[in-house]
Amino acid sequence: MSAQMPLDQQILHVYVAMQNLAHGRPVNDIAEEIGKSRFVTARMVRRARDLGLIEVRPTVSVPIDVDLSAQLAQRFGLQSALVVATRSTDDAEVREVIASVTARFIRETVQEDDVLGFAPGRTLVLASREIEVLPSADVVQLTGIGWPRLEEGVEVISNIGRATGGATAPLYVPILIDPEATPILRHPAIKETTARFRHVRKAFLTIGGWPDSSLLAQILAENGEREAFEERGVVAEFGTTLLDIHGRSVPGLEGRFIGIPETELRAVPLRVAIGGGEGKQRGVLATLRAGLAHVIITDVRSAELALAADG
Repeated sequence: MSAQMPLDQQILHVYVAMQNLAHGRPVNDIAEEIGKSRFVTARMVRRARDLGLIEVRPTVSVPIDVDLSAQLAQRFGLQSALVVATRSTDDAEVREVIASVTARFIRETVQEDDVLGFAPGRTLVLASREIEVLPSADVVQLTGIGWPRLEEGVEVISNIGRATGGATAPLYVPILIDPEATPILRHPAIKETTARFRHVRKAFLTIGGWPDSSLLAQILAENGEREAFEERGVVAEFGTTLLDIHGRSVPGLEGRFIGIPETELRAVPLRVAIGGGEGKQRGVLATLRAGLAHVIITDVRSAELALAADG
């Protein structure tokens, strides 16, 4: 279509569009320079793009789907969304890419004297390994540790604490305890950590996707308890909150699911939800619907399904 416009006009349209889009000059200034009204000048910018005379494209240095990120944030009222541009069906590959983006987000978000909260999880383990230095901040563990992978729960807090150089408050207790084990919660070290929950300013938590991408779901299955929760619609956990597909909290593990309560989590000024892959797609949707996160870091397929479900 640009061939239908005389060459001199093509050059003028390109100049106007570049001055506005690339150099940030106001339309009014450009209009005065070329001797046209601001309405005509604005139309020239639009026409240059429509005719393909200029190309506007994202040049973000990380693999982010910019359009999906913006749509997801707008649809669910988020502060921001980072949709990692991978369509891999391999959960391990998706986890690695999300972890790298998460590591960068943490590095760019943490500020001096922050109090940071982290939940153990495979994605955050990988992310923490990529972080060498952060501003000075204290670090609080937000949930208990899954006993089949004790070292991972410790590693996240250890790595982030080493990077910040601040005080660490680990939570050396299983993520799920039996009712008769509740006296352990009176241990001074555990009480000290749980008392720090209300001071957390930025919380980073992974999404547990039921049934196969959740350590909690696996533990409940071994205890013979998972089926009852699935019958009540549980598809995910976030922090210590069980969620159904509509984002509603499902009770049943009070006093046994160890970590930051939902009421205290919602009081944290910045809450970041992390997770993707086939096993967490319903969990991502449930977390978004629950309004538990200000920021989500996920993959393309999970974002597309969330948008389609709430379309």
